Amino acid sequence: MVIVSVCAFGAVVAILAHLVILPLAKRRPVLLRGAEAYALGALAIVAVAFLGIGTLPVLLLLVAQLVVARIWRPWLVVGLATKQVLAAVIKASTMVRVKRLVVDDRTFVMGERSTLIVRTVAPRIQAVTVRVSASNETGLKKIALFRNVLRKTVQNYSLGRS
Repeated sequence: MVIVSVCAFGAVVAILAHLVILPLAKRRPVLLRGAEAYALGALAIVAVAFLGIGTLPVLLLLVAQLVVARIWRPWLVVGLATKQVLAAVIKASTMVRVKRLVVDDRTFVMGERSTLIVRTVAPRIQAVTVRVSASNETGLKKIALFRNVLRKTVQNYSLGRS
């Protein structure tokens, strides 16, 4: 059982290194979206479980992580400050020519009724959620294009020497 635990922990560390550490070592921000974000959250919980926490709290954390992932579908941006992510949102919406209304300093109404919220999880970790509620085909296409341009804009940032 100990050998299985050590091998599983090694696999968790290897996947975390591939998803997060290598891009940061190349001075690139990490944008985790979709399955990558869910897998990273689950792997982080499993890595903590290997430290000796009981089974029930780990299962509850995994269920909570699954609920958050299914409801909000957040993108995690690792390595950029909030100002840089907000600048990327403004730049991407300008490039796509999608209407952008500012609700507050971190919430935007994009297009017809879609909302974008940037939340700070940690000092250099942001969660970006986009709620799509466009009613026509053109609005859905513009929001899809905006998401793609936002992804590329965030990934093209370079982390300076700090």
